[in-house]
Amino acid sequence: MNPLNDKIARHYTHGSLGSALLETLAERATLPPEALIALLGAVDEFHVGGRAATLALADTLALHPGQTVLDIGCGLGGTARLLATRHNVRVTGIDLTAEYVEVGNHLNARLGLAGQIELVCGNALALPFAPRGFDAATLLHVGMNIADKAALFGQIARTLKPGGQLAIYDIMRTGAGALTYPLPWAGEDTVSFVEDPFAYRRALLAAGFVVDSETNGREPALAFFSAMKARPGPAPALGLPLLMGADARQKLANIGAQIATGLIAPVQILAHLP
Repeated sequence: MNPLNDKIARHYTHGSLGSALLETLAERATLPPEALIALLGAVDEFHVGGRAATLALADTLALHPGQTVLDIGCGLGGTARLLATRHNVRVTGIDLTAEYVEVGNHLNARLGLAGQIELVCGNALALPFAPRGFDAATLLHVGMNIADKAALFGQIARTLKPGGQLAIYDIMRTGAGALTYPLPWAGEDTVSFVEDPFAYRRALLAAGFVVDSETNGREPALAFFSAMKARPGPAPALGLPLLMGADARQKLANIGAQIATGLIAPVQILAHLP
């Protein structure tokens, strides 16, 4: 792993995530798989808007049973599990953080999904998959850690079948000014590569994609953070702070404030190969 990728992986690595997550789930271990997957959504949907945002993205893809999906930056596999169980597709996920992949595969085995989902540790700029192997790809809150967007989309295009769809949901720059750190994806600017939607569209076109739509998710994001602040009592044990560590509160405050001022916003872009 190169030094930059190692630094990014260390930013996300918890160190004892498996035991912490299993301890939190212990009292709920007897719940059926469907209920456990729903509960896990609070922690394994590591992006603004959580499960609601994933559902909205998945619905735009119009997936069909039996199709194959590549989830780049899969984390613990939350998006993969939602797609597999809701749309009956086969999902392959890839992530730089070995701990996420290990814990995610353990969860999939526990939930009876190991035959439908495979998570692997690897680099999105060197995808270890054969050409034209996937019907669709998803990228949720990943591009902020990748400087070379053109190389990223070139790799994704190589792995998609003709007509293959790509759904992106990233934090993008929507205003001028310096970002305030820490943020959920970076403690400082050396691993943060936030671009505006135009840069994404330009890189997608260069990789051979046709851009179908672009949606600014600022308003739903503001509602998401407002609901989080209004929740009474301490943060739940099963939630995003479990992944973000001791400075989770500051990270969430910083991203919420910068979305509110219009500096950044979650943006959804849908594209396809001709």
